[in-house]
Amino acid sequence: MAAAPARSARGPPRGGAGMSAGGEGVSGEGVGGEGADGNAGEREGSGWNLFAPVIRRPIGASLMGLGLILAGLWSFVMLGVAALPALDFPAVVVFAQMPGANAQTMAATVMTPLERHLGRIPGVKDISGTANENSAQVQILFEFGINADSAARDVQAAINASMSDLPAGMPSPPQYFKFDTSQLPVLLVTMTSSTLSADQLFEVADNLAKPVIARVSGVATVQLSGGSPRAVRVELDDRALAAKGLTANEVQNALTAANVTSALGEVRDGPQRLLLTTTASLHRATDFAGLVIAVRDRAPVRLADVARVFDGQEDEHQSASFNGERAVVLQISKRPDANAVATVEAIRAALPGLSRIVPADVGIHPIFDLTETTKSALHEVEFTLMLSVVMVAMVMLLFLRRIGPTLIAMASVPLSLAGAFIAMYFMDFSLNTFSLIALVLAIGFVVDDAIVVIENVVRHMEFGQKPLEASLNGTREIGFTVVSITLSLVAVFAPMVFGNNMFVTLVREFAVTLVVAIVVSAVVSLTVTPALCGKYLRHDPAPAADAPGFFARLERRLHRWDDAALELYRRMLVWSMHHRRLMRWQPLSLIVLTGALAAAVAMTAGGSVMPDEDLGMMDVSVRTDANVAPELFARRVREVATTLRADPAVANVTTILGGGDLGAGESGTASLFVDLRPLRERKATTAEVVDRLNKQYKPLADVEVVLNSVQFFGGGERGGGSGGKYKLQLTSSSGSSLQDVTLRLAQRLRALPQLRDVGTSFDSVGKQQAITVDREAAARLGLSVADVDDALYNAFGQRPVSLIYSDINQYRVVLTSARARNSGPEQLLDTYLRTGQGEMVPLSAIATIAPAITPTKVSHYNQLESATISYNLKPGVSQVDGIRAVDQLIGRTPLPPGVQKEYSGSNQQLMEAAGGAALMLVSVIVLMYVLLGMLYNSLFHPLVILSTLPAAGMGAFLAMLVTQTQLTLMSVIAVLMLIGIVKKNAIMMVDFALVAERERGMNPVEAITEAALVRFRPIVMTTLAAMGAALPLAIGFGVGSEMRQPLGIAILGGLLVSQLLTLLSTPAIYLWLHDRAERKAVKRARRESGAAPQGRRWFARLRPWRRA
Repeated sequence: MAAAPARSARGPPRGGAGMSAGGEGVSGEGVGGEGADGNAGEREGSGWNLFAPVIRRPIGASLMGLGLILAGLWSFVMLGVAALPALDFPAVVVFAQMPGANAQTMAATVMTPLERHLGRIPGVKDISGTANENSAQVQILFEFGINADSAARDVQAAINASMSDLPAGMPSPPQYFKFDTSQLPVLLVTMTSSTLSADQLFEVADNLAKPVIARVSGVATVQLSGGSPRAVRVELDDRALAAKGLTANEVQNALTAANVTSALGEVRDGPQRLLLTTTASLHRATDFAGLVIAVRDRAPVRLADVARVFDGQEDEHQSASFNGERAVVLQISKRPDANAVATVEAIRAALPGLSRIVPADVGIHPIFDLTETTKSALHEVEFTLMLSVVMVAMVMLLFLRRIGPTLIAMASVPLSLAGAFIAMYFMDFSLNTFSLIALVLAIGFVVDDAIVVIENVVRHMEFGQKPLEASLNGTREIGFTVVSITLSLVAVFAPMVFGNNMFVTLVREFAVTLVVAIVVSAVVSLTVTPALCGKYLRHDPAPAADAPGFFARLERRLHRWDDAALELYRRMLVWSMHHRRLMRWQPLSLIVLTGALAAAVAMTAGGSVMPDEDLGMMDVSVRTDANVAPELFARRVREVATTLRADPAVANVTTILGGGDLGAGESGTASLFVDLRPLRERKATTAEVVDRLNKQYKPLADVEVVLNSVQFFGGGERGGGSGGKYKLQLTSSSGSSLQDVTLRLAQRLRALPQLRDVGTSFDSVGKQQAITVDREAAARLGLSVADVDDALYNAFGQRPVSLIYSDINQYRVVLTSARARNSGPEQLLDTYLRTGQGEMVPLSAIATIAPAITPTKVSHYNQLESATISYNLKPGVSQVDGIRAVDQLIGRTPLPPGVQKEYSGSNQQLMEAAGGAALMLVSVIVLMYVLLGMLYNSLFHPLVILSTLPAAGMGAFLAMLVTQTQLTLMSVIAVLMLIGIVKKNAIMMVDFALVAERERGMNPVEAITEAALVRFRPIVMTTLAAMGAALPLAIGFGVGSEMRQPLGIAILGGLLVSQLLTLLSTPAIYLWLHDRAERKAVKRARRESGAAPQGRRWFARLRPWRRA
């Protein structure tokens, strides 16, 4: 067995001292106590031990541990895998369409009434609306804790209530769908073909692939992008129409009436009932081409006489490609409660069966698979977990120097992890980055209790007790310390479990996993560990001074190092206690220094919600001015994709022009999804690739290209502005236009060195021809404004005018005009209308036109007119740096009255997380003080324990400053972890000293001195074990290391500094509080006796140990 330090430092075992493992309270008798439990000493002296029956039955304890491990292994196999804990940001999007309406019309007649009704729903956090040409959508974000299904029902009720306020011309009621704002699609599936046309490929994807994938367990939505359904397109020839004396409205009416499918009734044939049907339905372009739409001069006018009729797509401007080949893209999202990895694996398993039912030349390519990175990152965390176990085992072997005690202590690791796995399974947790990091850090915690127990048992054995007796007495003696440490650790992480804000939701699985592991560890250390010690542990005397052999010499040298370290510590301890009036200021000074270091980290390294990870994926948005022709824009997008594919780090490029079947596409926009090669095959990180490609796209004409690295969390949201990650909302409560204010502010923001890709929702403006109708002239001719709108829409728009019903789907007939593609503004006035008298008149007879500029989008935020400014950050600039730069610029040039600034998206999440983290830290400290005060029945002893916390905070922020690690949620978790670790050292000292004073009659100096020296070795062991567990995290290797590294760095720095300072400050502050309380007691006694007060020399005689 490991040799002990000098016996004089250890002292004899405290026979019967301390608390039994059953949980009796230690009295607060002595200075600072608020009363004593008169029966505590009697119970302890009786030798009562709750866990004695288990300790006396080592075989039973071993089988109990084996059963726990087997149950834990089963639970581990059953656990799902995910990147992050389930973050359910309940949100609902309402989507409405009204073909032919511009953005202003959609905003006034559709979006505003919807917002007014949706804003009355309880629990709504934010409402943002966007009106585009032909469509509008309203996004409702609910508070945390709101049930998504219940919110969706409320949204449907609000839509129903709004129907009376919406225009009658809407083709269908507004639709809604639920989504999780924290999730990207878990998988993209591209379908390519070199022989099928675009509409045929889309039909294969829509009719065959989409239903197969939608049926997979865990799939929420399958959105088709890069195409549109098959349609019969009717392209009118205006000259032919004029020659036949027809208008586009008349063609529309003919098409609508020609393909009606309705019930016709039935006839009787004796006893039989016969249903009526017609065979007049039209299905293909050739059927419609022969349709008679009018009769002129007794000759039928067929549709082919006045139009080109052909089979095509409903929207010709939507397309997609995969590595340059025509494609249709299926964007697949999972349900909020589904496991991402299991869902993607099920989808991949369904693809071989899908390939057998689609045409032979259709290729199916699963891409942009976020779960591949998830699995790689989790494998790295699992490797880190094993490496941490090895590091902790090496630390214990270094101190214990025997295989037996080391294995007994390490037995707590699989037992505690098994207990955590069982709890995770029954609480429906997943194996994600946070829960696995909790298990890695738990290794440093769970061995602490076992180390303390084993060290105390060994100390009893060194004084001649047999192993079983030493196990019983040592466990009884150290029981209260273990219970105190465990409860105080639970107090640290308990606030992380309760609450509904984003921070709590993110760290809840982390906290619960760690708390369960710690509680199981405490039970194991008080049952299985002493049982194994009593059965298998043997005390090996120190080797003789002349014993031969390498290991004997090594052990003697280690003994000398132990003695030298303990002697050095004893001298430093005497100095610190002698200068305890000076040492009392250490916590306060460290608090000030911690604040300064935290500010320095924020100023230099910055901060963000979560660290950016290298997931090997990029999303690229391409935008152009609304007046750029679709053909030119498509050519520019192909150039962007070609440049991407030419980069050596890029593996696949998927391009999507226009929207998907949810209709949310916006003209003049394209999205590209880029898969990079594995990290081992490329020489650059994702951030470096983004920066490199950004430089290549700057000179590209007509378009704006914005590249972002994909993040699981904290990466902002796509859309709005010009595709930048980070959003700033400007709202106006005065009714004044925001366009000028927004554009001027954006111009100043572009000059900031911290920002790039600054864009606004007003960047995309459209030149338009404003048509002014002379209502009196129109009325004289029997025409209305609606007649003008219909004529223009039929002539220059793309109007669905009829439905084609097939056996498995529905298709549209789309009416358009060749003039819409080739005409100039002046031809607007050549559009003919039929008057009430049946005559044909040009539009110029009743209207005039004039050019105008209008935004192509109208935005609202919380029912106010709003504008969005989006931006990205230049390399090396943190999210906090970006917010600070924006705030400083706006502070120098205030916004006009009635205009407010508000951050949204990930910027808003950062601010909410910072507030939640600050509240969490305060709650933890208050809860710990209350709990420790209850355990020690004292108001002062908890202060001794909490005095260790500033040193840990200072060390954490100092390490982050040196390594330039950003402040993130992982840093906050590290600080909370340090609170739990460093106070354990003080608890071990204070508990020993209190019992020594009460049971052995020691004065405070003797008690705290012996406590510090006796606990020196287990304190160093437990601290080094925790550092060993955190070291692999701090080194940062493998996929996802960006998430883990800040946690390890902060923990290592905090442990190192607190270990150096609190070993000296804790005894000194303990004595200073004793001195202070004693002086108050003496003053109170003299006031009660009426004696005159005396000077400080009298106190010096009363406390002769101060001169020691």
